[in-house]
Amino acid sequence: PMEWVEDPDDFNQHVTEARWKAQTYRLAKRFPDLRLPNKTMGIADLYDVSDDWIPIYDRSDLPGFYMAIGTSGNQFKNAAPVAHMLATLMEACEGGHDHDREPVKVNGRYTGLELDLSFYSRRRAVNRDSSFSVLG
Repeated sequence: PMEWVEDPDDFNQHVTEARWKAQTYRLAKRFPDLRLPNKTMGIADLYDVSDDWIPIYDRSDLPGFYMAIGTSGNQFKNAAPVAHMLATLMEACEGGHDHDREPVKVNGRYTGLELDLSFYSRRRAVNRDSSFSVLG
């Protein structure tokens, strides 16, 4: 089950035996020949997501600063298209475009499909149709 942490400065940074066993068993199913340690060990940490688990690719309220956050780290394979979106957004905003009033639209470099960046806005309403997970 998902474990929500209210205070990121106060959480258990030690791997629990239950969590270690669950992850080790998952690993063993995928790699049956892998030798597994007999001792509970590892690292535990947090990752951040947006409220609806859809990333935020947007300008910030601080002029000149932009963000690609709330991905839980699962968007690493999308680095190139995200960079294209952010570069287009930055060029527009730094050129005087008011993205909050009139959201920037980006054409996919290879598909030509139009992406409305308001979908990834820091100010958007929570998308109730989201899967609320990294699984789509």
